[in-house]
Amino acid sequence: MESILQWGLDFIRLIQSRATVPLTTVMIGITWLGSSTAYMVLIPLIYWCIDEKKGFRLGLAILISAWLNVTLKFLLDQPRPFFAAYDPSLGMISEKLGGLPSGHAQNALVMWIIIASWVKRKWAYIAAALICLAVSFSRVYLGVHFPTDILAGWLLGGVVLCAYFLLGGKIEALLAKGGQRAQMISVAAVSFLMILYRPGDDFIMLGAVFLGLGGGYILNRRYVKFTSAIAAASPAAKNQLAKYLRLCVRFVLGLTVTALIFVLFRKITPADRSTSYFMIIYFVRYALIGLWAGVGAPWLFCILRLAEKRSEAA
Repeated sequence: MESILQWGLDFIRLIQSRATVPLTTVMIGITWLGSSTAYMVLIPLIYWCIDEKKGFRLGLAILISAWLNVTLKFLLDQPRPFFAAYDPSLGMISEKLGGLPSGHAQNALVMWIIIASWVKRKWAYIAAALICLAVSFSRVYLGVHFPTDILAGWLLGGVVLCAYFLLGGKIEALLAKGGQRAQMISVAAVSFLMILYRPGDDFIMLGAVFLGLGGGYILNRRYVKFTSAIAAASPAAKNQLAKYLRLCVRFVLGLTVTALIFVLFRKITPADRSTSYFMIIYFVRYALIGLWAGVGAPWLFCILRLAEKRSEAA
């Protein structure tokens, strides 16, 4: 194993020998596409403005993929090549968890292949592959992952995709038969299991968002009935400018409240991360963010007439 990691370090040094400040800036921008921040922007965009069902399914897939990734990072605890990456003039970035497997490579693969599957065009799959390759290369360039971390991330991402496409529809149909109570219990149980292994920051965040988003979507389907589509009978549907302005207002308003929730809870979160009080506040913060995305924002959109409600036949 040491020889493989040494080869990885040599490969990183070879790449970084060509590094420049502008190129590093570009790579930091590319690596953002595989970050948790990117998912917190892109998934609500899809949920609120394109298709709430697809946004919800994608959100759960990414959360489960991220949880599997963090779990393996803790179990394997493989050091990252930080010492090979450090260069103040290039502004290298740092990470706190182990490097195997690469979460950026894994989650980028999951997200963009699922999105490409909606488009069902060759160019979409090519674009997804290029984004995944670019994000993965940026992680090696920045020195925060060995090439083997990337390969492991792709492998685990492939497993998640297989489960998504082969089992996702069957699980969804089974839960639909069980009704709202069974759905709520299932969401709560999965959230609990995501936190149970190791109640640390990353596990709490993922479990909390899963609970909030899953519960919010169920409540939305039952009570709010928000749909991201603009009805053909709506005046906005006949005016492209009005249509896109409406979607833009939805997105900006939704993200603004999300940011407010994040900032307000950050101010009351204790500095000592080992206390139970910190864990509770941290959990509530991300559960509320998920709940806001799943049902709070859709409810507000409907109240402000920025969105229509789904017909009973839908």
